[in-house]
Amino acid sequence: MNIAAYSILGSLYVMASSAPAHAGCSPPLNTEIASVERVVASLRPDKPGQMRVTAADGSEFTAGQAQWMKGQLRGIDRSCAQGDEATAAATLRTLQGMLHAHNK
Repeated sequence: MNIAAYSILGSLYVMASSAPAHAGCSPPLNTEIASVERVVASLRPDKPGQMRVTAADGSEFTAGQAQWMKGQLRGIDRSCAQGDEATAAATLRTLQGMLHAHNK
């Protein structure tokens, strides 16, 4: 194989492996999950031990809250993978409530 073939195969692998982990849930729920994921994924501390973390939308959270929300998203992904959309939706509502309460 030549370099171009490896490049194409690598690109196909990346596209195939980037499917959302919450693919077992309905498309409307996936849309809501994706919007929450964007905000939660933007919560990255600038330095180790940072107490406050600011999201892309300007809302502020403690580092502990950011970690908790990331864990909740992992739980949503597991629930979707297991076909438990009700649990995924309930957890998502909790996250949305927290995001709404902190939104400026």
